[in-house]
Amino acid sequence: MTYVEEEITFTSSETTLAGTLTLPDAPAKHPAVVLLQGSGPLNRDEEVFGMKPFAIIADSFARNGIAVLRYDSRGVGNSGGVAFQYTLSDVAEDALAAVDYLKTRCEVDSAQIGLCGHSQGGIVAPMCAAQSEDVTFIICLSGIGSTGEEIYLTQTRLIAEVDGAPEDEVKRRVESMKQIVGLIREGASREELEPEIARMVRRELSQQTKSTKDAESAELDCQLTLLASPWFRSFLEHDAGPVLESVKCPVLLIFGELDRQVPAANCEDMVSALERGGNNDYFVRTFPTANHLFQSAESGSPSEYGTLEKEFVPGFLELMSDWIPKTVLKP
Repeated sequence: MTYVEEEITFTSSETTLAGTLTLPDAPAKHPAVVLLQGSGPLNRDEEVFGMKPFAIIADSFARNGIAVLRYDSRGVGNSGGVAFQYTLSDVAEDALAAVDYLKTRCEVDSAQIGLCGHSQGGIVAPMCAAQSEDVTFIICLSGIGSTGEEIYLTQTRLIAEVDGAPEDEVKRRVESMKQIVGLIREGASREELEPEIARMVRRELSQQTKSTKDAESAELDCQLTLLASPWFRSFLEHDAGPVLESVKCPVLLIFGELDRQVPAANCEDMVSALERGGNNDYFVRTFPTANHLFQSAESGSPSEYGTLEKEFVPGFLELMSDWIPKTVLKP
C-alpha cells in the first residue's frame, strides 16, 4: 500500500511540537500509532549513528494500512522547548497531546489509536495508557518494569563489562554512579554535582589514549547537562511496576537479548506487573541477536551501533505490523 506524508504541528502545555503524519493512501479510517523516542534530544526519525529507526517503522506501518505520527522531541528540530528541561510526566503529556491531535483527523479511527515507544518511549507508553482510555494499545520496545535508578546502575555495569573493563574498574564505575545518584536524590545542584561527575569523567577518559583537555571539558558538560537535569531526576524516581499494574489495554513487549542499556530481563518484571493488575492481554518477543536499537549485533555494546547495518533484525517490523491489526480489530 502506498502512503502520503504531511508536516504537522500540535501543542502540548503551550509548547509547539512539529512532526510528520504518515497516512495510507486509501479511502478509509485507519488505525494509528504515535511513535515515542528514547531519551535525549532526538528528532522525529529517532536518528542515531546514521540510522533512522522511526522513519523505517513509519514506512512499514503505513504500507500495512496503519497511520503514524512521529515528532521532534522538545528542543529539537522545529519543536519548542529545551532538551532535558522537562520530566517524564511532560513527555507523557506530549504523547497524549499527539493522541488528541490524531483524534481530530478524519483519516484516523479514533477508537484505534496506540503508542509505540522505544526505551524512554517504552516507559512513557504505559504511563499514557494508565492515564487515558484513548490509548487502545501499546508497544514497548526495550521497556522497563523496575525503577529508573535500578536500570541506570545496571546499564552502567553491563556496558562497562561488555566493553572489556576489568572487574575492579566495573565496580568503581558503578560505585561512582551510585554516589552521583545519591547526591541527586538529596537534591544536589549542578554546582554540587560537578566535582563528583568531573572525577568520573577524568577517570574514564584517562583510559583512552587519545583523550584531551577539550574532550574532557566537552564530556563533563554533556554529563552535567544530563545528570543535573529535571528529566534525569524524574527518571531515577520513576517506578514502572505500579504504572504497568494500571494498564488495561493490549500490550506488545519486544526486547533484544544483546541489549546492554535495557536488558531483556526486564521482560519478567513487566509481565509480572501486568498480571498483578489483571492484564493478560500481552505478547512478548525477544530477538536473540538484537541490541538496544534492534540491529543484529555481536556484543550489544553501544560502541557497535555506528558500525552495524542500518536495519532491524529480521522479523522485527513484521511482528509489529501483524500484531496491530490482529489486536485492534479483535471483537
